[in-house]
Amino acid sequence: MTERATPVSAESRFQRPPTPPGFDRSRAAERAADPRGWRYDEEVREVVYRVIAERRDIRRFRPDDVAREVLDRVLEAAHRAPSVGLMQPWRMIVIRSLDTRIAVRTLAQRERMRQADRFDQRARQFLDQKIEGIVEAPLGVCVCCDHGDPSVEVLGRGTIPETDVYSTACAIENLWLAARAEGLGVGWVSFYRQEDLRALLGIPEGVDPIAYLCLGWPDERPERPGLEAAGWSARMPLSEVVMEERWRGAANAPDTALPGGTGPDRAAAIRARDRLDELVKPAGSLGALEPLIERWAQITGAPPPARLRAGVLVCAGDHGHVNHGTSLFDATVTAQVAAAAARGETAIGVLCERGGHELIVADLGIAGPTPAGVRAAKVASGTADMTSGAAITPAQLDAALAGGAELARELAAGGVDCLVLGEIGIGNTATTAALIGALTGAPPELSVGRGSGLDAAGLERKRSVVAAALARHGASLPAREALLAVGGLELAALSGATAEAARLRVPVLLDGYAATVAALAAVRLDPAVAEVLIASHRSAEPGHRLALEELGLEPLLDLRLRLGEASGALLALPLIEAAGALHREMATFEESGVARNASRPL
Repeated sequence: MTERATPVSAESRFQRPPTPPGFDRSRAAERAADPRGWRYDEEVREVVYRVIAERRDIRRFRPDDVAREVLDRVLEAAHRAPSVGLMQPWRMIVIRSLDTRIAVRTLAQRERMRQADRFDQRARQFLDQKIEGIVEAPLGVCVCCDHGDPSVEVLGRGTIPETDVYSTACAIENLWLAARAEGLGVGWVSFYRQEDLRALLGIPEGVDPIAYLCLGWPDERPERPGLEAAGWSARMPLSEVVMEERWRGAANAPDTALPGGTGPDRAAAIRARDRLDELVKPAGSLGALEPLIERWAQITGAPPPARLRAGVLVCAGDHGHVNHGTSLFDATVTAQVAAAAARGETAIGVLCERGGHELIVADLGIAGPTPAGVRAAKVASGTADMTSGAAITPAQLDAALAGGAELARELAAGGVDCLVLGEIGIGNTATTAALIGALTGAPPELSVGRGSGLDAAGLERKRSVVAAALARHGASLPAREALLAVGGLELAALSGATAEAARLRVPVLLDGYAATVAALAAVRLDPAVAEVLIASHRSAEPGHRLALEELGLEPLLDLRLRLGEASGALLALPLIEAAGALHREMATFEESGVARNASRPL
């Protein structure tokens, strides 16, 4: 922490502006002092739980009217339901007309008779379930789900389109609980065909009637659910419906802690977040830097330090498929570039020298002899052709994973603050595209890019090679099978290094496409590895976006790089240092003499 100026007197302090209505007025210190401070007092909590416990499905109603203000409160409660992406898909039709209610009862009677035979010996008991409440209750409420325009993207709905229906169900539950608190009865009628009710009420296409609810003052006050009282069914014990970690009877849940037995340091992340909340700035105004600071703290126990010294591991290897023309260059170039990098002549050498970082360029699978200055860690002289068989043998894979882990341990032992991963290898973007396809099912049209600068014909040739490899080995494979089938020795080593860094709680700053897909393979082998990953940038390779999405990582930079060698990752290090400096050296409101407004400020 830098030295602060003399404290400002109380008279000259700037009054911190009050929080506008509708915004969170709590402060980090307040929440830390009393994490349970948001709860209601005991008496109110008991009422909430009582309303939930005493909600009932009512079948018999009094004819008395429901006052408009009471109905409005109940409908407002429904409208305050949670909805994914705040889509608010519920639409409610309030029905007072006796003729309409009689027509709805007719639909229900007809459908009830159609369904009775499904219950065999229990058909008579099923028919005893009364539906006269449709007419007896002075009001009906048809709660519909408006699915909206399918071309409009809704936050949170992309992978589960049915969330609009689930959200509508939440509105129904809110209505029901509010009605119970008001002393109103609600009966849910489910004996109707949607198309019949849609036609009766003029509901348009694209809108589904989810529930028809009878609403009125109850002519019964049941102590327990009606179907339970009738012997139809009984409430199951809580232990029958609650399971731990995975479905009952499934295989044991994977260990989600980081290797070594400890999970993310959430206490450190929250401490970092608490300080961010107190800095002289609007909440969240540092954008993506704020979650970056928290993530670094949860990995290491503290925000990024003033000076970051990286351990840079660049693994090199060749690939058997280059004989199909998947690159502009032949395998001899891999050794030449690796040697130049080790001499400090390529981008990674320049950046390491400039930043004082520790660099290891390692030969995991160069086709020829290990060049001078390059660490000899050779597993084999390149991989086999993935289009004609497995690229790597099981023994080679184990050796590459172990070799990468050993190199990561060596760098970590030197006291580096993070591990930066990169690669050198002619043809490895084709291998990377095949690997992400084998891991996720991504097609070559989305995963294959121009690499070192292929023309249109070369790009098509590269795609056909990746497609042939995936056709031979399959897609959406387990990680180990995918690495054996289409992996590269340098990529496998990077996977091993990533896993070892996670075990040692060292942040891993990913470089480009290849390093990111290698990390994805490591995460598929052990999901806990994901907790130490930070994406430095998004490269020009189209498949890199897919890999980052699979990992759920947002890159810090987007410079359209396609160089590799960990160069993009080192360009992001100053940004991480700056984020740490802001967190550490900006003053808090208290330190800067900004007084807190009585109305609880921002």
